[in-house]
Amino acid sequence: SVPPGWAHAGRVDPGHTVQLTFALRQRGTARLAHLVEAVSDPQSPQYGNSHMPEPLRSPGPARGLSPLCLPGQYLSLEQVRDLVQPSPATLMTVLTWLRDHGVEDCWSVTTLDFLECHLPASTAERLLPGAEFHRYVKGQRSLVRSPLPYAVPVELVEHLDFVGGMHRFPGEHMAVSRAKAEKESGSVRASFHLGVTPAVLRQRYNMTGDHVGLLPNNSQACAQFLEQYFHQADLAEFMQLFGSSFTHRTQVDRVVGQQPRGKAGLEASLDVEYIMSTGANISTWVFSNAGRHESQEPFLSWLLLLSNMSAVPWVHSVSYGDDEDSLSLAYMERVNAEFMKAAARGLTILFASGDDGAGCRRVHSGNHTFRPSFPASSPYVTTVGGTSFKNP
Repeated sequence: SVPPGWAHAGRVDPGHTVQLTFALRQRGTARLAHLVEAVSDPQSPQYGNSHMPEPLRSPGPARGLSPLCLPGQYLSLEQVRDLVQPSPATLMTVLTWLRDHGVEDCWSVTTLDFLECHLPASTAERLLPGAEFHRYVKGQRSLVRSPLPYAVPVELVEHLDFVGGMHRFPGEHMAVSRAKAEKESGSVRASFHLGVTPAVLRQRYNMTGDHVGLLPNNSQACAQFLEQYFHQADLAEFMQLFGSSFTHRTQVDRVVGQQPRGKAGLEASLDVEYIMSTGANISTWVFSNAGRHESQEPFLSWLLLLSNMSAVPWVHSVSYGDDEDSLSLAYMERVNAEFMKAAARGLTILFASGDDGAGCRRVHSGNHTFRPSFPASSPYVTTVGGTSFKNP
């Protein structure tokens, strides 16, 4: 269904280019889950030292492969690829299907389990019977999605998990500051209080000036999806105003993706400024995934980046989510597999649960029900709830 706020603007022209993401069926996911459990469960003998229980080899009949894991090491991206890459039959079947329909503008990722393709809407509708591509607008944003379910040929069912860029609308930013919420509700008092500054946050969590990054391999990142951007100049000014009590950095080391000029976004600025205030003096990246194409799914684009970059920060903080009941089981299971791939590489991914904590869904019958957010509900990420201070 179309989320509130999005207006239908008609069907796209047959020649309009759409961008679709084909999630190819992976191998070795059961083994991957076992390895992730071994290094993530505090009750496991391997917890904390990254020691895998036994050498791991690539699935299938291939010979002469080196062990995927050595004692004391997480998997490299290439070792993850050797474990989960689709079977030759899956790769051949999907590529042949696409080429038979004239689809050639495609690229894959290191792990070979995603294909992203550009193709005319008319071709996409022939590939995926039942699909119809329509444009939807919300303010200045424009998206192309299919309001109808799609199908794939029976011979493709065992080779594809899902096709991205079809149905899902962008999720919501899960962290909303109290000051913003009060302002939007019209309840801001005349006597403005700065609220939870970095100094307040660090004091409440018993962080002293010594609690800063000291090792050169410390690294962290935040991901942004909803056409929200930060400005380096704003970050430097913020740190000048609020960073005097701790050693800090004033610049993001790397931006992955587009970072247009223009007005800075409130949520994007908050994410960057506060990760660099609590994770102070630590090398920080920003993944900017606004979605350059109308049919692109920014969250999927971020997952593809993680499957295509050998060197990424160790910790990722993401304030983003969808209602779990709005997503298909196949989609969530595949996203969980992507988080397992990250965990096997030693990455920690933090998702915000939202300031409201455990969400209670209000329904007309009066029987309210729990409505979890995904990916915060994934067992392969760390979910962080909001903290409310009565007197900051």
